Amino acid sequence: MATRIEFHKHGGPEVLQAVEFTPADPAENEIQVENKAIGINFIDTYIRSGLYPPPSLPSGLGTEAAGIVSKVGSGVKHIKAGDRVVYAQSALGAYSSVHNIIADKAAILPAAISFEQAAASFLKGLTVYYLLRKTYEIKPDEQFLFHAAAGGVGLIACQWAKA
Repeated sequence: MATRIEFHKHGGPEVLQAVEFTPADPAENEIQVENKAIGINFIDTYIRSGLYPPPSLPSGLGTEAAGIVSKVGSGVKHIKAGDRVVYAQSALGAYSSVHNIIADKAAILPAAISFEQAAASFLKGLTVYYLLRKTYEIKPDEQFLFHAAAGGVGLIACQWAKA
């Protein structure tokens, strides 16, 4: 049995429940990850509260985590069981001991990066990469203003821009 956090109605943290479940085998292009650390993001509070409602209730929470691949769908060739991975933008349900995700949402996690570091920073780092390399490529000695630099994205953006 595995455990996940889910909610059956919108509200505050009190609506969250730990529920045991039997994980399904991964589909053709999915992997099954035994999560070792999850990323907690502010949008999770919006989903839980109903501001950004999930597709249906009951629902899980979270789209970001890091762990070890336990099973691989038949169409997955670039990841194998036993690989350390980090993922983001999965279907809701990362607040779970086991989560099936589309394999292309995962990246191999180097041994030098802990599960906790990866889960806490992957989505934020991808956001900064998109902002400072794809939306506008910041150049050396260029000044920029980043509003709300106190959060995870802002902290990484300021460090990246400074480097």
